[in-house]
Amino acid sequence: MIGVLVAALLLAVALANSSDPTSYGSLRTRILSGLVISGLIIAMLLALIRCSGHRGLDVAGFTTAVRDLRAFCLGFIAWSVPAAATFFVLALLGSPLQVAAPSAEFWLVLLLLFFAVLLSEAIPEELVFRGYVSAVLAERLSSWWVIGVQTALFVATAVLLRGGANPLDVSLFAAMGFVLGYARLVTGSVWTAVGIHVAFQTASQLVFTHSIIKFDGSPELAMIALGAVPFTGLAILASVPGIGRTRE
Repeated sequence: MIGVLVAALLLAVALANSSDPTSYGSLRTRILSGLVISGLIIAMLLALIRCSGHRGLDVAGFTTAVRDLRAFCLGFIAWSVPAAATFFVLALLGSPLQVAAPSAEFWLVLLLLFFAVLLSEAIPEELVFRGYVSAVLAERLSSWWVIGVQTALFVATAVLLRGGANPLDVSLFAAMGFVLGYARLVTGSVWTAVGIHVAFQTASQLVFTHSIIKFDGSPELAMIALGAVPFTGLAILASVPGIGRTRE
């Protein structure tokens, strides 16, 4: 599953071959390639679960449609609220986050980027690491070992896709993999991790890649607002009894 995911993502990047990843054409290409990649991963997941003798997708972190939708919204909101609050505090301290494009252009780019991230990154990566890989590991390891091993595999895959990474990136990927794995464990739904993933990556790419958003602070401050604060908040929130559990 990991090998297929890596090959599909590398092929999608090669086919896009765009010098401007923020253009409308590039975003549309990501959406179309994401539809193919997500469809491929879902088809493989179904086939592997069927071959393993399991009866349904629940083994990979699916519940019911309503609970999974609720889990997705919970993950999205649980990341977005502390991130937005942190940017608000930074704005009060003199480092505001501003929209630097007309309203229509901003919302169009935001919508295209959301679906590009959802289909080409969040769904396939979460179904692989927090879905299938975690399910396989759970048959052999305790919960904390599952979280640790899938986090290590997630970090290694991210480094491979990037062709190398600095220590800051590695630590961010590690924190992301751990929190997403923990959220998957305590909620029982892989869609909690999908919601967190799409919120984090959409916001990060808006701030660091797209010119429609301007942040007056340093990259380190942006990473605190995008990574350290919301992921820490998520880990604490997920530990509160009764929060986010969808199994009942």
